[in-house]
Amino acid sequence: MKFEDALGNQTLILDGAMGTMVQNLELDDAAFGGAAFKMLTDLLIFSRPDDLEGIHKKYLQAGANLIETNTFGASPLRLKEFDFTQIDLADIKAIPQSLDLKKSDYSAITHHLNVEGCRVARKAIDNYKTESNYDGRPLFVAGSIGPSNYVLSKTEASLNKATWDQIVDNNFRQVRGLIEGGADVLLFETQQDILELKASLIGANKAFEEAGVQVPIIAQVTVDGFSKMQIFNTDIHAALVAVEGMGISAFGINCNTGPELMEKTVEKLSRICSLPISIVPNAGQPISEDGKTCYKLEPEAMADYVERFVKDFGVSIIGGCCGTTPEHIRALSNRLKGVVPNRKKIEKQVFLSGPQEAVAINSGDGLVRIGERLNVRGSKKVREAVERDDGIQMGVLEEVVEEQVKDLGIDIIDVCMDSNIVETEKVLPQAIYELTSDFKGVMCIDSFSVEALQTAIESYPGRPIINSISLEEYEAGVSKLDAVLSQTKQHHPVYVALVNGPEGPGQTADEKYELAVEIVRQAQENHNVTPDQILVDVNAYPIGSESVEGLNFCAETLKCLPRIKAIHPDLKTSIGVGNLTNGLASKPYMRKVLTSVFLDEARKVGLDCAILNPNHYVPLESLTEGDVELARKVILDRDMTAFEELEQIAQTKKTGVQVKKIDYDDLTLEESICQRIKDGFKQKEEGGITKEGGEFPYKDKIVVAVAKAIEKHEPLSFISGHLMISMRELGDAFGRGEVSLPHLLKSADVMRHVMQFLESFMRFKSGVEPGAAIEYKGVVVIGTVYQDVHSIGKDLAKTLLENYGYRVIDLGVQVPLDRFIETARKESADAIGMSALLVQTSNHMITVSKMLLDQKYSIPVLLGGAPVNARHAGYVAMHGGENMETILDNVFYCDSGMDGVNTMGLLMDKNQRPSLLKENKEKLLREYQRAKGIQEERDKLLDTLPKRKVSFRHHEVPANGYGIQKVEFKLHKLALDRKSLYSLNWKFGKKSSWLQKGVTVDQLNKLEKEWVEKAEQNGWVVPKARFALFPAQSEGDEVIIYDSESREKELARVRFDVCIGKGRKDIFSVGQYFHSVDSGQLDAIGLQLTTAGTGVESGIKEFKAQNDSESALYLQGLSDRVAEDLAEYTHKLLCHGIGTKKENRGQRYSPGYPAITDLSYNRVIWELLGADDLGVTLTSANEFYPPSTTAAVVCFHKDAGYS
Repeated sequence: MKFEDALGNQTLILDGAMGTMVQNLELDDAAFGGAAFKMLTDLLIFSRPDDLEGIHKKYLQAGANLIETNTFGASPLRLKEFDFTQIDLADIKAIPQSLDLKKSDYSAITHHLNVEGCRVARKAIDNYKTESNYDGRPLFVAGSIGPSNYVLSKTEASLNKATWDQIVDNNFRQVRGLIEGGADVLLFETQQDILELKASLIGANKAFEEAGVQVPIIAQVTVDGFSKMQIFNTDIHAALVAVEGMGISAFGINCNTGPELMEKTVEKLSRICSLPISIVPNAGQPISEDGKTCYKLEPEAMADYVERFVKDFGVSIIGGCCGTTPEHIRALSNRLKGVVPNRKKIEKQVFLSGPQEAVAINSGDGLVRIGERLNVRGSKKVREAVERDDGIQMGVLEEVVEEQVKDLGIDIIDVCMDSNIVETEKVLPQAIYELTSDFKGVMCIDSFSVEALQTAIESYPGRPIINSISLEEYEAGVSKLDAVLSQTKQHHPVYVALVNGPEGPGQTADEKYELAVEIVRQAQENHNVTPDQILVDVNAYPIGSESVEGLNFCAETLKCLPRIKAIHPDLKTSIGVGNLTNGLASKPYMRKVLTSVFLDEARKVGLDCAILNPNHYVPLESLTEGDVELARKVILDRDMTAFEELEQIAQTKKTGVQVKKIDYDDLTLEESICQRIKDGFKQKEEGGITKEGGEFPYKDKIVVAVAKAIEKHEPLSFISGHLMISMRELGDAFGRGEVSLPHLLKSADVMRHVMQFLESFMRFKSGVEPGAAIEYKGVVVIGTVYQDVHSIGKDLAKTLLENYGYRVIDLGVQVPLDRFIETARKESADAIGMSALLVQTSNHMITVSKMLLDQKYSIPVLLGGAPVNARHAGYVAMHGGENMETILDNVFYCDSGMDGVNTMGLLMDKNQRPSLLKENKEKLLREYQRAKGIQEERDKLLDTLPKRKVSFRHHEVPANGYGIQKVEFKLHKLALDRKSLYSLNWKFGKKSSWLQKGVTVDQLNKLEKEWVEKAEQNGWVVPKARFALFPAQSEGDEVIIYDSESREKELARVRFDVCIGKGRKDIFSVGQYFHSVDSGQLDAIGLQLTTAGTGVESGIKEFKAQNDSESALYLQGLSDRVAEDLAEYTHKLLCHGIGTKKENRGQRYSPGYPAITDLSYNRVIWELLGADDLGVTLTSANEFYPPSTTAAVVCFHKDAGYS
């Protein structure tokens, strides 16, 4: 009979104390290898196997069903407490021949102790079965696994601390030995840290996977008389919830107390535990007699307690811990012979747990609230506490936690540390580790980064919520659902599942429902994640942001809730409700009313949970009845008149001021001009003005109004007193996220028409350039560095600086380095701004800083661009040197154009400039030291981590599709990624911000259609591609590319960089995923190059000449999107050509990125594909021109990825 068949159908008796019986043998020190090893009774497996067999047999004769191996401390971390080079082997006779104890190979010792320990127990069972008094009952070997004597959870106590990986490996090695030895069941016992137990179970499952077997697990923790695991104050219910879904067969308690103090815990477990329960008490409470610890509870008295445990509370496994003997086990066996556990029916509920308490997701008593305030993205207080150079201010985070949990009664808090300033993968687990040291709630671990979620859950002592999964693409060919579940499902958390798909978030009830159905199906079928582990988040959209006539986002959300709940009875629903009132931060009363009314309506139709700001959700009875009715009209009927009325009420409550809509005709001439500029109101019309004897052509009708205005105002005073103020106000609105980048550029275009007229008029009147006369805030020379042709970031910086009153001298792209300095001197500039898109070209910034130092020219330098960060600024400030005392103080990293504006503002303020430079120097020094440390750490990891092992068992080498293929077709036929086009390429930002910026989906769709037609009609964008499949083999980290016809002829080589794997567990290069030369097998590599064509740059140049930077942005963004989406399409064509069923088989790697950092491989791809006839060329830095061009190599191994 198997253990699982016996479990629960009869009372199983576990044996008694091994330690007590060993003490009774009265062995001398030699039996343990010396006095220093006497605490390691596991060594008797090698020195006294016959004595151990005799102890096992006594417990079998007493009636035990399960015999524990003598391996409680036989794990590497426990064994490391002993120096085996000092062991005396004279009296240790049964050491396996292949084991040298004195070498102190703890892994090898662990393996042999566990293998032999099982064999001793199995021998005892086999011999006992031959005895005449054997009654035929089922007998099992239970592999004993004790705690490691290390902890993972946060504690101030002076205890040994281990890492997650150390505990996983510790138990993996012990369990591998127990499996090989033939254990029937594993017994994790006397566990005192629930996070350690979780890691131990992961280690056991890893061993099962490697061995190809599954062994049942009993998990037992140690509690006090109050049902608490003492070190971390973990309640027994929280402990159960943390591990019951991790593949265990039974759960219970052992040690620490006698049965009398266990009764309260046993009764509690009988009410909450759906698994078979295991109870293993001591023989009463310990007392000291003559310096010895004694246990005085008599066998029959102990049997009185445990009989009640079985008959009243349904306990399935009963045994004895410290002080128990064969007599105790005999008493238990006699009392319980033939007794079937009286299992109670447990009400099915979903529980979460933290380090101390369990929390039910039970909406029967009210909405389950998940506090959202511990979020870097959503809280200024949290952001400032986290995004610091000197580490996280944990005290601030603790205040935010305490406010929600203690003050507002929130049981679950969302923790999100996503930031582009700090490394989320490090900060999130660190925050969770620190904040769970004394935390009574439950955490919802929130991150976009899969690696951050994986490392964070490994720091969490309980069962959390993971936020989030969805069907949207996480990386090429992998959904967020697959990415997250594959890394976290073994922890058995609950997941927030967003109803987002490849095309974006679901908007209608039908879309949300269909996505929910598919999420539930894929989670269960592909990952065995069941519906009771899923909270379907039905998405909240800002009220009034609908772009389709008649659509009501709120109503669609309410409509989908009952349908989603009906998918499966265990499925629950959630919503991140903050987005509903996005844009209403300045109207807290309105936000509170709309949130509370919406959630009340949602509760009625099946909403279970909400991620919210607790201060925004109040009982409706506490709100004004009329306001509640207005909110209902807004939510249920999309009544925007009611919305405006409620908005006025909220505004009045706050300030008493009501906002009135603006009509240009109602304004004065000056106000009308300024408002048109701020609105980006274009009136394209070519004409001319005759004024004071001069002729002034114009291309926007606003110039006519400006000509009238300067009849009343001097041009300079009109510029400084009206125009500059308006542009500064617009820039401030952009900085607050109230204005989109395209709108800002549109306004800047109108402003340029105005300024061109005013400057030409002043030049005509005075006969000199008016630049010096205009009171600019300052002068900035900007450009994209030499060998770099990208300009979008630089153009944005220019626009913002001009908006704020600076004179900007734009040197363009590929600027020779000395020209930055020459121009700055000539124009008496106040700062130099440099932009770069590539790591290689960004290093030119270091050269410029060295040139400035050599020329003794001190001028602030502003740095920006994709590869630039604060650490790179530290290197630039070091000007290529190593003496940190000479670091410059006037090099500034600007994360955005607005950062540049703000930095210039402080620099131009004589009072603030000295302190700014002092603080900046300190920051640059810290960042440089940090960068050096990161590089040193990376170098160390590259030197010490093991190389990844890559399997080719299921690798299929493409048989077809070799040779070069050409692609060219009409732009309108290419399916564009609209979400990325609108949000990223056209800079409208996240969809949730569009309403605030006055943009709708319908408008953007029309804009896309308009620009696709324009680009096609004018020949600006002509999608072209070249791709090919070549035979290949690897040699180390290089891949050799062979001729398709003559497969022995080498055409080129591509060297892949060695990268650090996910979780810093190994190192790898993509070259490992190709068959090697030594294997004798050929592999294949794909090459592809895509471009938007050569007409783009001429179109952009024309728009800039017309002061139409808005159109330049749209054309540049469209062409960049075309190159990226054409790359995806070409990849599919490549896969289709090789005959694979999967459209996106293989992984693309582009030069200039971590897998292939060397840009010279752009030229290799270009040459092998013969792509010069596409009109694509390369710069001296091996960057493509035109810029809207991409190149990649493709690896077809199924496991190839980026990490």
